[in-house]
Amino acid sequence: MKYFEFDKHEYWALVAAETKGRAYTVYAEEVGGEGTQSVISEGDITEVTKQIAFAKFINTVACLEENKDRSLHGFVHEFLGHENTTILITSELA
Repeated sequence: MKYFEFDKHEYWALVAAETKGRAYTVYAEEVGGEGTQSVISEGDITEVTKQIAFAKFINTVACLEENKDRSLHGFVHEFLGHENTTILITSELA
């Protein structure tokens, strides 16, 4: 799995996808946009390493009250379970 950050688009998101093209489609379907082509036209996306993506994920979800009793193993398992989907999204849409 590859990880892509949408940091030049209307809404920030971190997406796990097999390819850059699939990442655009996931964003269009799950975050916003009038289809894949409109999302592509908004700007390029940044591929990040698995380590950076996990750091962003853990820094966001580990501090939530509902996750206070979860183990690191549980967070890793959840993170690795993301395939062709949005991992994180701006709080404006949450």
